[in-house]
Amino acid sequence: MAGDKTLAFDRLPSVAPYYLRAATTLSGGLDAGQTIPRIEARISNLSIRAEHLARYRKVCGFARSQMLPITYPHVLAFPLHMAVLTHKAFPLKLLGLVHVRNRITQHRALGVDEALDLVISVDGHREAAKGIEFDLVTEAFAADGEPVWQASGTMLSRQKTSVSGDNKKKHSGPPTLDFTPDAQNAWSIPGDIGRQYAGAAGDYNPIHLSPYSAKLFGFKRAIAHGMWTKARAAAALTDQIGEGAATIDVAFKKPVFLPAKAVFCQGPLDGDRAFALTDESGDVHHLTGSLATGD
Repeated sequence: MAGDKTLAFDRLPSVAPYYLRAATTLSGGLDAGQTIPRIEARISNLSIRAEHLARYRKVCGFARSQMLPITYPHVLAFPLHMAVLTHKAFPLKLLGLVHVRNRITQHRALGVDEALDLVISVDGHREAAKGIEFDLVTEAFAADGEPVWQASGTMLSRQKTSVSGDNKKKHSGPPTLDFTPDAQNAWSIPGDIGRQYAGAAGDYNPIHLSPYSAKLFGFKRAIAHGMWTKARAAAALTDQIGEGAATIDVAFKKPVFLPAKAVFCQGPLDGDRAFALTDESGDVHHLTGSLATGD
């Protein structure tokens, strides 16, 4: 280890101890003048396990390919995310964090036989009207040190801050899309997709697993993982993503209560591809995003 805030692994750790640590951490917050310190987790020469990748593809709707799904390195790095977010120096409580935005960039498609070096980090925070936001950053490097993939997940810790809310009157009607769809597909999302995705990705947050565990955290039913909705969207956009450089950026809006009927739509916007996941009426937006390809 380079320091007590830099964790170096030679194999992916089990997530079970981190869940136990998260469950037994009863408080957390920033004192005046305090920020989130830089905390890193690293692993080198990490190979892809074929059975893990196959399970992920099946759950998220990706076809078999010699290239990795653009979202796959996120779940590959998930144990290291947990290591960072439960580190003794991390000042916020993990349970209750809300994933509000996620941006992924691949500089080129990654082959299934490539070994990757991963670096996960947090460093600092910013205040928002709804609480404290910070970025969980994941970087992937090829064997020769070439940066090939990056992701930034914006997380929210709900608490009082000095930032005031939007004083403008809220729009009285349902939200509208900022693009005109030229394609759409109906999704039928099963009630156990949270458990399916947890088994594939390792994310066993109880709000996704059953109505009983979700109710303990204030949800009427289990909700789909945000990163499952993003991955399922990426699977639908596979032909547009291709094997070159691409950035897929999403905002997580209203939760998807399970089971659910939803509509995925896409269309052109300012030279990119915009997309959204809504309920059947279009009045509830679960996810909105954009796909940009090329350098």
